Amino acid sequence: MSDKETGQFRAPDNHPGQDEDEAWTSLVSWVETLIAGVESFDHEGNMHWCPQWWAHPEAVERFRGMHQQYLASAPNKDQPYGLFSSWWTDHFDRHAAVLFAKRGPFGECRDGHVEKPRLSTVSPPAGWST
Repeated sequence: MSDKETGQFRAPDNHPGQDEDEAWTSLVSWVETLIAGVESFDHEGNMHWCPQWWAHPEAVERFRGMHQQYLASAPNKDQPYGLFSSWWTDHFDRHAAVLFAKRGPFGECRDGHVEKPRLSTVSPPAGWST
């Protein structure tokens, strides 16, 4: 079951003329083509990946953020050169260092997907504020 179906994550931000399903399809396609197409992993080099990346909340949120920044910085007709190079260094490289790290969201998925326990929380009492 996808995270979209479980309601665990908010939908990716829509672009004008794009509905929620199209936004999810765009995110999935982007991870499966760009991320999977350019990145590789080496367990011996402490790089980790999980084919069920969508089952890792942290990874989904990081990929969502990277995807949004990618779309905003990718060259287009109005900005033919864009800030695309800086996207790699300012966004991809920084998130990849966490995503693919031994202690990152995929770190325990060496031989298949491993469900990580999530943090439990208790709502603050009524009237609570900082």
